[in-house]
Amino acid sequence: MELILASTSPRRREILSLLRVPFSVVAPEADEDEPLKDPVALARRLARKKALSVFKKHRNAAVVGADTVVYFKGRVLGKPKDEQEALEMLKALSGRWHTVVTGVAVYSPKGKVVFHDTARVKFRPFDEEEALYYVKTGEPLDKAGAYGVQGFGATLVEKIRGNFYTVMGLPVHRLYEELKKLGVVNLRGAERWSSPSAPRGS
Repeated sequence: MELILASTSPRRREILSLLRVPFSVVAPEADEDEPLKDPVALARRLARKKALSVFKKHRNAAVVGADTVVYFKGRVLGKPKDEQEALEMLKALSGRWHTVVTGVAVYSPKGKVVFHDTARVKFRPFDEEEALYYVKTGEPLDKAGAYGVQGFGATLVEKIRGNFYTVMGLPVHRLYEELKKLGVVNLRGAERWSSPSAPRGS
């Protein structure tokens, strides 16, 4: 069964590559503007929308969609719209704990699976000058919560309670188990493959 990642995220592509399973990348066509305030419900719903948008055109494949939500003091922190909003998010998170939820949906001819994983992250204290330096790297602007744990943003992280890959954007430990059940992961031996470098149209 063909495996498709319904995501344009280089981070998710990198994580899925760890499974050493051949896969392709298709950009999802999903509206991410949702009124939901609950981070778990939001992450799961957006993951479903992404996976389903691709599965509708690739019915014979197993399609993986995912979405990551950062939650702090009753508020969902999405991708900042500009540098100023990124700076404000980072200043709010300095020295404090926040929650990261990643929802995952797998659609396949054998059925649908939707799950999520949650982690807690604590930032070390840092001042506005340091936050601004990070913002100017450009890294925070396309990431929920205005940081990437796999990049320079790792320098801000003091502690993680939970799975690192959940914070990065794809809880690969649980996804691996679900793909095994679907027969997508071949335990008889790794195949020759190369990780896709760019998404293709759906």
